[in-house]
Amino acid sequence: MSGTTDDLAAERFARWWKETGERELRQVLYWRWDPLGVSDYFPSTADEYDGYAPGVVALLRLGVDEDALRQHLEFLERDRMALPPRGPERCAATAQLLRSWFADSVDAWARDGSS
Repeated sequence: MSGTTDDLAAERFARWWKETGERELRQVLYWRWDPLGVSDYFPSTADEYDGYAPGVVALLRLGVDEDALRQHLEFLERDRMALPPRGPERCAATAQLLRSWFADSVDAWARDGSS
């Protein structure tokens, strides 16, 4: 039975993502990160950052530290969105929020909604 633990972890992660994680991360990126400032145009821009969620959650799942997550957010802003640098503080705060959200969301789902 090789890989049983990893397979189970992957299956549980996929369930969390489908049932809770994707929706919640979408909200965090849209309402709290929002580097383009599009949340003022809700609901027509509600999907603006959806394409970045899989990469962000993959890093969170790997357990990267806040600095690596901050660097990823800065990369997205600079290289994918072509935004000028605005200082690391905003992305650092978002990285801290994302790490806390991820841990809390997975824990709450496992405790209350995973059965």
